[in-house]
Amino acid sequence: MTLMQKLPKYTCGHTHSAQAYDLADNHSQALCWAATSCPCPQCCLQTLDELNFHPEVYVNLQQLSPGMAAFVIEVSDVNPPLDSVLVLTGYARRAPSADELTPGGVAVDLSTAVWRKEYWFANETEPTHVIVLLRYLKQEIHWLETYLPKGEDGIYFAGFVPTD
Repeated sequence: MTLMQKLPKYTCGHTHSAQAYDLADNHSQALCWAATSCPCPQCCLQTLDELNFHPEVYVNLQQLSPGMAAFVIEVSDVNPPLDSVLVLTGYARRAPSADELTPGGVAVDLSTAVWRKEYWFANETEPTHVIVLLRYLKQEIHWLETYLPKGEDGIYFAGFVPTD
């Protein structure tokens, strides 16, 4: 059983699964707690299904300036209540990225906007620190997949949001 006396309880009244919480890493547990003022992942999924929204996640490495790069997460096709979860966990609404060198800018066309989060690091950062950052990113993606209708099949690495 978890060392925590209380598990995260969401506004919908559901409590986070003790087994899932025990298996989660520290970052995923912190994200669960940050999202407790929203409905739980299952209630979010139900709402997204009712509204016929199908969010997907795109994870990339981008060059953001001459000396800095970032691991970037972009979530497409987001609607309430998932947008509230993303705001509470550090995402911002932006235009989708075009490629590794062209990050998305200000979201002018809200119908194509994505929710974006960046993990910056200097180009000369020690490789071991970048690996730690990758583990952190992986933990976040694992947590985020609980909010996706397709689960881990809705996550794309080194791909970009289709521009249709």
